[in-house]
Parts: sequence; structure tokens; C-alpha cells
Amino acid sequence: MSNERSNQQLFLARVPEGISGPQDFAVREAPIPTLKEGQLLIESHYVGVDAALRLITRDSDEFLFRVRPGDMVRGSIAGRVIESNNPSFRVGEFVNGSLGVQRYAISDGAGLERCDLQLAPLGSWLGGFGVSGLTAYFAIFDACKPQPGQTILINGAAGAVGSMAGQFAKLAGAKVIGITGGPEKCKWLVDELGYDVAIDYRQKDWYQRLVEAAPDRLDFIFDNVGGDILDQSLKLIGMNGIVLMCGSTSQYTAEDMKGPANYIWLGTMRARIQGFVVFDYAHRYGEARKRMAKWIASGELKLPEHAEKGDVGDFGAVFEKLYRGANRGKMLLKLPAAGS
Repeated sequence: MSNERSNQQLFLARVPEGISGPQDFAVREAPIPTLKEGQLLIESHYVGVDAALRLITRDSDEFLFRVRPGDMVRGSIAGRVIESNNPSFRVGEFVNGSLGVQRYAISDGAGLERCDLQLAPLGSWLGGFGVSGLTAYFAIFDACKPQPGQTILINGAAGAVGSMAGQFAKLAGAKVIGITGGPEKCKWLVDELGYDVAIDYRQKDWYQRLVEAAPDRLDFIFDNVGGDILDQSLKLIGMNGIVLMCGSTSQYTAEDMKGPANYIWLGTMRARIQGFVVFDYAHRYGEARKRMAKWIASGELKLPEHAEKGDVGDFGAVFEKLYRGANRGKMLLKLPAAGS
């Protein structure tokens, strides 16, 4: 590879305050070095924009994988192999991996995943057919296991994970209630994704609407947001219910994180609250995708995503849009050379 071509890489410029935006990031140009034996060069077509990035850019050493000012921003990319000195990967193959927010990425192949575009579009391998969808799949079918006649509440229902979790819960036969922000998203959840009820948390009477939607209480709370929405929802947890913690996006920007005050209902209803991390199921990703591919082909499962066109330097603006609720499904940055 000639050094004439340069790479664009995104770095954290400062510790964010509140909702992160363009001011918190900086783009640097760097030459693309000649590949060593065993390496391959990937041209990024899509960058995943994940809410959890805000958690690891906090000024705190309490969390794994912290990103400090001056560090390249962590993130997953999906793209095409354009050069290879690695016998396991051919030029022209599509792959995805956690290689940082950059235009070109060099890898030794470790941690890379091949993307079969006949199963799902390239961008979806970072979203509904990727970690977001797999999180929802195993959380629903292995951790919650809803049955027909049961009711599940999904907080953050229009996000990358929530938009998939609701569909899986419906496929399992459960009644699905979603909480999201705005009437348009509520309509989308019901009309497009098959939610039974969608509630706008921005409305003052949102909790009363939830009470009316779950007269027999909630068998499951699938939580992606934490904060007041989770706290209020706990008052409706049912006997032996499960509260599954998949994310706490409302707390990522808070100076002092706070847990739920209504935990007493867990004891009263003999319910439990538990954490969930999808990487515990890495050995079963193939099994999940095989089942998901059948549902996609039959039209029973959709892969919602919101792709914003831009370059590496636009990541900060897209990240801010994510936190302001602009997305329906997975938020992606689609880079200029993306041909898929």
C-alpha cells in the first residue's frame, strides 16, 4: 500500500459535559502504512453509533474500556477488505469489527466477523443483525422467555435494541408495551413493528397510560434507559417478574448516577432484577442468526436502522442526534464510499 493515501481517524478532544456533540471530537489525518504479514486493510462503509460510548467517555475510571482525551474513539465498523496479507481473508469480502472510528482500519483478523450480505445488508450487521439484534434476541428468548398471555414492557422501545426486542417478544406471543419519545415514534412502533401499545413518556399522563395498558401488572421489564422511567415502571412489576437491565442511557450523561428508589416492589412481588451482557452468548450467535434470517425472509422480522450520510468528522453531530432521539432503530454513520 502506498503511503500517498491517508486515513481519517476520530479522537476524543475533551471530556464531554451533558449530551456529547461535535465539540468533543477531533479528526486527525494519518498515513496508511504498508501491510505487514498477516494483516488486512478494511475500507469502512458504516460506523455504528452507540449510546454506550457516552458512558466510557465520562471522567471516571469505574468503567471498562474508558476513552480519554487524546484516545481514538472506540466503535465498530463494517466495510470491505481492500488489501490482504492474511490467508484467512480475501480482497472483496465484507467484514465488521470493533476497530475504532476511522476511514480505513488495519487488522490481523482477530475479532473480525464476515458479513454475508445475502442474509442482511452490510449496515444491519452493526445493528439488527449485529450486536443490537443479538442482545435483544438472547435477552428475550433466554433471559426473559415470555409466554403467550404474559406482558412485557420495553423501555427505550424505538432504539437499536428495543426495536428488535419488541418484535422478538411478539414472535414469542407476548403482549408488548413500548415506551418511547414522541407521537411519531409511538405510531411507528405499533404500525410498523407490531407493538400492542406504545406510550410517549414526554406526556404527563404516561404512567397512568401504562397502568391502563397493564391491568394485570408486568411480567417483564426490559430496561434500556434507567432513571425515572424504570423507577415508575417498577411499581407495576408482577409476581415473580423479571427486570432485565440492558442499558441505562438516561444515566450516561448524569454527573451522579442514581438507581431506582422503588426497588421495594421487587421484594413485595418476589421479583428479581438482573444484568445482561450479550457477549456471554458469543458461541451461539450463529444459531440466533439462522433463526433471525428465516423471520427476515418471511417478513416477520424487520431490521430498523437510521443511517446518516457523512464522513468521520460528522460522527459527533450524528452522536448528538442519537441522544436527542432522532433515530428509529440503530443509528449508523454511512461513509461516502459505502456502496451497499
